[in-house]
Amino acid sequence: MEFMYVLLVVELVVIVLVAVGLWFGLAALRRRSGGSSAGWAALEAAWAVADAPKDPIASRQSLMVGKVLWRNCVAVSADPRGLHLAVKVPLLGGFGKKPVLIPWEAFRDPEPAKLFWGDATLWHLGTPDVATLTLPVDLETQIRAAGGRLLR
Repeated sequence: MEFMYVLLVVELVVIVLVAVGLWFGLAALRRRSGGSSAGWAALEAAWAVADAPKDPIASRQSLMVGKVLWRNCVAVSADPRGLHLAVKVPLLGGFGKKPVLIPWEAFRDPEPAKLFWGDATLWHLGTPDVATLTLPVDLETQIRAAGGRLLR
């Protein structure tokens, strides 16, 4: 009987240690993803908005902001004011990132790029440069079809 209590205590200690390790691991990952001076933090500083896109034309999109790849977690919307982006990570919500509304006038100097071995376009945002945004070509097509004013 005593042995069963020891096993129970050991199991509880292991569960607590794993939970604490996961907590610290997620906190470190969160800090690491927000460290780029030309990444999402730069977009937030220039064009943060309070509300996420109401009717996204595409959700769970992959794109690059600066050198950070946001994979399958960005909601995209286009309206006459600009391109609306919001991070939507399952179980973590916005991952601490505010939605942004990038005005169409901020998009400049497109360059051919690759994203997941597919064609993409790297856009420089703002004058002077605030950040870069790499969009897959098929997402650009959806943005243009929704009334987006991305110029080539």
